[in-house]
This record gives sequence, structure tokens and C-alpha cells, in this order.
Amino acid sequence: MWSNLTEEQYDAWDAAAKQENRRRHLRRGHRLNGQNLFTEINSHQTFLGLPPYPFPPQRPAFSLDRLGPLVAFDGRDGVKLMLHVPKVPSGHVLVFGARPCSPGRRYCDKLRYIGLLPAPSGGLIEITTLYCRKYGVPPSGSRVIIATQQQQDGWRGWLMRLDVIVPDRQGAVTRPKRRRTTSGS
Repeated sequence: MWSNLTEEQYDAWDAAAKQENRRRHLRRGHRLNGQNLFTEINSHQTFLGLPPYPFPPQRPAFSLDRLGPLVAFDGRDGVKLMLHVPKVPSGHVLVFGARPCSPGRRYCDKLRYIGLLPAPSGGLIEITTLYCRKYGVPPSGSRVIIATQQQQDGWRGWLMRLDVIVPDRQGAVTRPKRRRTTSGS
């Protein structure tokens, strides 16, 4: 689509790129140009199936309100992963996850996209289905690591990492065996 823009659109993307003070993924001494910014913004839009921007959208002010904590508990049908949402962020929230790992592991950089954050219900969002569809049910005692990232108008905010250790599953309640008493007659 970059090749089909007008001269006015090229100039707008170049001007917007000059306002960005970053050199992400570029060699030392190279600045972000209009085509790089156009590709970044519109690839984010395409990733979510949204229409591209012919002119650069304004950079949104992402809220610094954190989502979380991530909570895991043993539900009726197995483990439940719930995310606390004190305030619903604007735009879309992408959820990334890592395979269940050792509880001693504190960091993981192999996060994969698992879906968009569903709508909250009562300040909580259940993400069990999102996570289990990609990685299966996490075993008891393992650490689940996810990250969320807000996207608005093609711009993306910072990744926010959350983790929780899956609790031990409680088995079916068993009744104590009855003791046979013998009467001494």
C-alpha cells in the first residue's frame, strides 16, 4: 500500500516519523523514517483485521493503569486463570503467553500471541480458554507467565508481564472409613 500513497500522504508519514525519537530495530545512527512508521502502524492494524491508515494517526496517551494481578485457582472443571481489571483500557488489549514452566523460573522471553482480552465481568476476566487453547491445561505447581499489550489506532503500548503459580488440585473429598467395633461379650 505504501507505493499507492499520494505525495501529501508520504510527507505526513515522514513528518510523523521525525517526531518519533526512537531507533527501534535500526542500526546505530539511523532514524525511523515514514515508510518504517507506516509499515509498523498498518501491520499492527492488519494483525487485528482492522483497516489501514493512509495518514498517520495521532499517538494515543496509553494509560499506565496496570491490569492484574493474575490469579489461578482450582475450579470445578479444573484450573481457572483470572485477570483483575480495575479499569477497562481503551482500544484492544493483546494477550501473549508462554508455555507453563518451572515455578522457579522468573522470566520468559518466548511469549506467543494467544488472543484478544475478552470483556470484563465484575472487574475480572477469565483467560483460561485463551491460555489452554494454545498451551493446554497447565500442571499443578507450574508457573504461568502472560503479558498484555494495549493497541490503539495501530500504536502499541508497553508489554506488561504477569505471572502466577498454579495451585495443587484438590482431589475428590473422601470420607473416612468406618471402623468396625467389636463388642467384648
